[in-house]
Amino acid sequence: MRGIKINPADRTITEVDVPNPNKSLQGLYDLIGCDLVQLVELDRGIILCCDEEGKLKPVTGAFTFFGNEELVIAGNAVILGGDASRFGKLHENIASFDMIVQWVAPEDVPEPKITLIPLAEERI
Repeated sequence: MRGIKINPADRTITEVDVPNPNKSLQGLYDLIGCDLVQLVELDRGIILCCDEEGKLKPVTGAFTFFGNEELVIAGNAVILGGDASRFGKLHENIASFDMIVQWVAPEDVPEPKITLIPLAEERI
């Protein structure tokens, strides 16, 4: 399936082939370079796949999208078509993402938002 890979360390946006992502996420793991993938719905029919733990690792590059600067993605990402239940055809091309991707310097990546929930004291 055709996808678009965003590599912020190299500052490149390229077209890639993702082998059957509806049957296995291994192709996405390999392209992104991660063990746990996070799906972010950018718009109707556009799914961004990124490293769930990207901000917990040493950041070598990051990016955001023009008009949505609150969403900072650390590390590689692959964009596919589809929705929350199934990947599908991506109608956008590289030129669309060339216009809206903004590179973020590693030192400007915000800390991950983590919520700690204390456990009740154990009763004996």
